[in-house]
Amino acid sequence: MKVFNFSRFHPLGQLALLLGFVISGFGVFSLVMSLFGIALLGESGLAEIASLSNSSPENVRLFLKWMQGFVQIGMMLLPALIFAYFYGRKPFKMLRIRKIRQYWHILIAIVLPFILLPLIGLLAEWNNAMTFPAPYAALEQYLRNMESAAAEMTKVFLHAETVYGLLLNLLIIAVIPAISEEFLFRGVLQNIFKQWFRNVHWAVIVTALIFSAVHGQFFGFLPRFVLGLMLGYLFVMTRSIWAPVIAHFVNNGTATVVAFLESKGIMETSAEEFGTMQNAEIWGLISAAATVGIFYLAWKRKSSKKISIYEKI
Repeated sequence: MKVFNFSRFHPLGQLALLLGFVISGFGVFSLVMSLFGIALLGESGLAEIASLSNSSPENVRLFLKWMQGFVQIGMMLLPALIFAYFYGRKPFKMLRIRKIRQYWHILIAIVLPFILLPLIGLLAEWNNAMTFPAPYAALEQYLRNMESAAAEMTKVFLHAETVYGLLLNLLIIAVIPAISEEFLFRGVLQNIFKQWFRNVHWAVIVTALIFSAVHGQFFGFLPRFVLGLMLGYLFVMTRSIWAPVIAHFVNNGTATVVAFLESKGIMETSAEEFGTMQNAEIWGLISAAATVGIFYLAWKRKSSKKISIYEKI
């Protein structure tokens, strides 16, 4: 019998516990990696991270990538595993770490990120075109500066000149975030909200809102929110954490591969422009309709088998 059983706590208390684990994980892993960085690069090398660019020394860029990966594990994956272990009688049950039962679910998880691309591109365009009222012009400029800094950091992370660099980027940018973020957001957070609201749709929506907000990019909020909706409903539909993990990996991995191919001159399209096309509104509507249609058919098939979408943890 476990000393702690988080399922007995009110969902608000569960959220407080989870937040405490996340903050603690971030603090501890950031400190450890910073100390390791000082030992490896020296204080001057660690200071160069603040002004990171593609012209920065290779060892500095490489260290930052590994630091990003380990900190993400510490602040997302480990808190999710710890929380899930103490939730209920069966360790990790809430995470749904089970194989995907239907092979067509795997296919959907792989294909959906590409089907969603035109809608994501359209929403990104709309989101970026938003302007603030005149009294808040300074705030808008501040947010856009943050957006530009994040975009530059992304370019540094995506930069790779060798196959080894590409594989490392896939690990740091696609594999680790796909597992860590999905275990935390879909596996734990979405389940907490489902128990709180007693409504799976609100759980998916609120989790997607938090998922997008945590990334800290106002002018990229809408497309990331829609991506979060897709990942959330994949988790509900398949009842396996691996479906959203696969879709998340495909989404991030595609950007990583496209950036590599562009740097080699094999593709002219950048990772940011990949998926955008002429008549964006029409293709965005088709993308939205196709995505909703796929989920509707899957939901209808699921309902016909009398499998409850409110399955208890």
